[in-house]
Amino acid sequence: MRSRGPLRSYTVHIGSSFMRFEPPDTCLVAYVGDLSGDDVTPMNAAIEEVAKSIDGMFMLVDLSRTGEVTGHAREGGLHGMRALNPRGTAVFGADFRLRVVATLITKAAALIDARVKGPVSFHEREDQARAWLEGVRRHPGHSHL
Repeated sequence: MRSRGPLRSYTVHIGSSFMRFEPPDTCLVAYVGDLSGDDVTPMNAAIEEVAKSIDGMFMLVDLSRTGEVTGHAREGGLHGMRALNPRGTAVFGADFRLRVVATLITKAAALIDARVKGPVSFHEREDQARAWLEGVRRHPGHSHL
């Protein structure tokens, strides 16, 4: 997919959490501490703004320092997945509880909105997540890489 414009590199801080946009098409989101809807909503807005300028984005999601996740934050995550419709999402650092939450959000997004088809994969470390995303980028449709 071709970009409509170059993605510039920058970081957005929201409380203790942050997002880093990395050219050409990747967004790293690190959720730090407890998450509420007040945390997720502005992050979604920033992602949606960037998503308007490119033809698809890959997501890296760092849950290694994430605490409790409220219902409003889960709803915000669902909204974000539907609005962004990432080409691939690699989650890393999630304990079992957070893997369940993330899995429910991504499955709900795909059930509610048939356009949401990007593969999702869970990894222990960031380097593993990045390697998986690179495989998806090179071989779309082969999410088992």
